[in-house]
Formats: sequence, C-alpha cells, structure tokens
Amino acid sequence: MVEFMLVPGYFKEKIELSQEVLDRIKCFKKIALFGSVQFITLERVEEQLTELSIKIIAAHGKRTSGKYQLLGCDCFANSFSEDISHADAILYIGDGLFHPKALILAQKKIDVIQFNPRTTEMSVLTQADLEKQLKKYKANLTRYVASKKIGILVSTKTGQQYLKNALLLKEKADKEYFVFVGDTFDFSEMENYPFIECWVNTACPRIGFDDIAHMPKPLININDALDPIQALENVK
Repeated sequence: MVEFMLVPGYFKEKIELSQEVLDRIKCFKKIALFGSVQFITLERVEEQLTELSIKIIAAHGKRTSGKYQLLGCDCFANSFSEDISHADAILYIGDGLFHPKALILAQKKIDVIQFNPRTTEMSVLTQADLEKQLKKYKANLTRYVASKKIGILVSTKTGQQYLKNALLLKEKADKEYFVFVGDTFDFSEMENYPFIECWVNTACPRIGFDDIAHMPKPLININDALDPIQALENVK
C-alpha cells in the first residue's frame, strides 16, 4: 500500500474579525466556531469573542486533526466532536461555500455567518439558501422507498471506500441491489443501466447533496438508504 502524508498550508496573515462581524454577533451568547484547515489559527478571533462575553463551542469534525477544523463531508448532525445544536449561531472562517453549506446540511436550523479573511467580507448562509436542494433530496428519498432495483456506487478512492456499507445494504431483502465499483463516476454513464430505478452513493456524502441536479435518476446517500424513513423525518 502506498504511504502518503498530508501537509496543511496555513494562512500566514493574522485573522481578525471585522467590525461588521462583531456588530452582527455581539447579541449571541454561544457561538460554534469553525474554519477550513488553512484558516484555523484563530487566537485573535478567540480573544475578540471573549471580549464580547461570547462562549465558544470549540467543536471540530471527528475525522479532522484539530480544534475548529471542518471538512466538506462533515454534513451530518453526528459529524462533530461536540453537539452544535445548542449554539445561537455558527461562525465559519474561510472562503467559498463548500464548507459552510456542510454546516447548514448538518443541522438545518442555525444560520452560518461566514467571514472571509482574504477579503474581510461577511456573508450569511441560511437553510433557505439550500431549500431547493433539500426538497430535491427529499423527493429522491421518497423515490428510493418506492424503488425495487437499486444501484450502489462504491468508490476505490482512499478515504471514500465503503464497500462494507454497500454490502450491508445489499443484505436487505426488500429490494434488488446491484453494486458498481469505480475510481471516478461519470453520471452520464448511468443511462446505460435503465433498469436501475434509484442510486445509492457510498463515497463522499456531498455527491448525494450537491450533484443530484445532474443525475438522470434519483440518488441518495448510504446512511439514509439504511434508514430511509428516519431520513425523511430529518429532511423537513
């Protein structure tokens, strides 16, 4: 097996919240603080929150190496080292929408305030911003429950290889399951299997959320396929 080493690259400038952000968050008592790996040197941000008498919920993704760090696949309620549902707000330090979207998908009720250290701009992401995506996913869950022939996608990529989960689902007797294994998935190729009524993704869960608009057939994630009724309850 090939050995590899991950070396993080950190943002070299001091990260300090703008006055706009401070004015927005000063009314909160508890904030869950997150950042992508290059933006987790947050000593000054910690000081600023303390000065406002705000309690910091120092959670992080369970598969990350340090405090505040978030992965894009941390999009489930149990993804974190600590429960964040009791926070008044979530503050994300970083750029782009991939990571803050994961925080909305994980808890679906608390707004995510984003501060971009590169541009010093603030933005707010809410569940309403993902409403169309969540409605599509709920429709896919309903289609999965009604489907009889299911295709299970299994990746061979390191860190996304969950063949055991696929086989666990295949043991269920309520449907007919077909396992498809590959390194890269070309969604247009799925049209070559017209007998498949619905697909189940076992790789990065963001495929199940972000790429469903491009899928010719419904697709859901493996954790929801194992308990689709509960998943329908969770996606309001």
